[in-house]
Amino acid sequence: MVMDRHDPNGIDERSFRFYRDVLQFVEPIPRGPKTDGLVKQLVDASGSIGNNREEALGGSSRKEFIRYNEIALRSANESARWLRACAARRLGAREKCLALLDEGRQEARILAQIVITSKRRSKGDGSTEENSDSET
Repeated sequence: MVMDRHDPNGIDERSFRFYRDVLQFVEPIPRGPKTDGLVKQLVDASGSIGNNREEALGGSSRKEFIRYNEIALRSANESARWLRACAARRLGAREKCLALLDEGRQEARILAQIVITSKRRSKGDGSTEENSDSET
């Protein structure tokens, strides 16, 4: 199934909204030596999801498509880890943090499925040089 990258429920738009919402979430967090690193890591990881999806969609081969989606998946998992740390340290609005944590985990599941499906298709047709825009 080919998905429109501008579909409001698709991974690309969701990852953009996730990044935007993370930026809003961290804005009121007081800065200091104990929070600066955590906030920076969270912002970087959440932004990396969409950046790597863009690279995947622009890839010149299926292998590249898979690789960049794997990196996006790692970024989604990393975002969830940093959000767990924010929740544990009681940083930011708790309800917003938990909603973002849930969204980050959902995005990780979607990306994992994209990677798994793409790898199966690569094995099934013997090709590693085709670009695939399909998401399941």
